[in-house]
Amino acid sequence: MNVLIVGCGWVGTYVASRLLSKGYKLWGTCRTPEKAAKLKEMGLRSYVIDFDRDAAINDLPKTTFDTIIISVPITRKDAIETVSSRFKRLTLFLKELSFRQVLYFGSIGIYPKVDGLITEDTFAAEELDEKLWLGESRLRTVCPDINVFRLGGLFGQERIFAKYFAGKVCEIGFQTANFVHVEDVCRIISITMEREVRGATYNVVCPEHPLKKDVIAVSAAKYGYGLPSSFTDSDQTAKIVSSNLLVAELGYSFVYRSPLQF
Repeated sequence: MNVLIVGCGWVGTYVASRLLSKGYKLWGTCRTPEKAAKLKEMGLRSYVIDFDRDAAINDLPKTTFDTIIISVPITRKDAIETVSSRFKRLTLFLKELSFRQVLYFGSIGIYPKVDGLITEDTFAAEELDEKLWLGESRLRTVCPDINVFRLGGLFGQERIFAKYFAGKVCEIGFQTANFVHVEDVCRIISITMEREVRGATYNVVCPEHPLKKDVIAVSAAKYGYGLPSSFTDSDQTAKIVSSNLLVAELGYSFVYRSPLQF
């Protein structure tokens, strides 16, 4: 299979390593020559493109890709105008390619911060985060049957929740955790590719949602990090993002059902 990973950052690199081990042919884009060199060492055909300024790669081969995986981030710091321009260039880039399937890494940050169980269709479009919805919407104009994975907080490898709070005041400890391990993300991608799924939108989140303070305590003990200096209970938002649709439609069983297992 021919696979192109657009925006080959931390998650994309992890996915690439797994797909290469299966014998897939991989292409990858990134923003710097240094990262492109690392991808090339892994075995990818790598290209430098920054969608905040570029919309094309001159020497990308005229290959029909079985799957394109898009991992172009939208951050809290991005202005809406920046997101609009970035995804306009990204769609122009995609229009020049030939492909059979597209996967996009969105975020559960698209949902409002509210108490309660949240599914993929709990909220109307106008209730979703404007920037994240803009990114998804722009991609659907060029890929109507795109698969959107709304990822929870990503952990695994060097990403350990406890290390970000060691010795600090933690203000989110009493929130529910909506996390996912990168290994589960990778496995879900593989299933989606193998089954040639199209047009799906899934929340990709662990089925279990412990309090973040409990995740911190477990990961601190497991990996040798110090605990926070204190917890505040001012924010006790019980936002629970459901992955039931993904489990039901793909028949998927999470390797890490709970962030307490990370």
